Amino acid sequence: MANPFECLSAYTLEPFQFIGGTLQELTFDIYDSASAPLDLSNATCYWVMSPYGNPQYAALTINGTLTGSVINQFKVTISGSSTENLQGKFTHQPVVLDYDGEEYRPAQGVLIILGRNATV
Repeated sequence: MANPFECLSAYTLEPFQFIGGTLQELTFDIYDSASAPLDLSNATCYWVMSPYGNPQYAALTINGTLTGSVINQFKVTISGSSTENLQGKFTHQPVVLDYDGEEYRPAQGVLIILGRNATV
């Protein structure tokens, strides 16, 4: 008998890596539980990153901005200075707060920040 949980994954975002201190831009398309685009015009969007295995600690939290071109899309810009002293494996989640203050975390992913070499 096949295991019904063999493909179960808590990570729905594509994994990625970058060198600490480099500018990164992440874009998230948000859908409701029926896979319909979620209108974010009255919502507050942000992104949170935690050390892998330590979700109670936020290493970075960055406010998102609506792209304006699509109603269900927001982007986050991670400045180079916010990651220049970080390295390791992290989990990250886009977060949407609706006008009633209800929180929605539609996805989670893994990212790796590679240590920055010394500046000469």
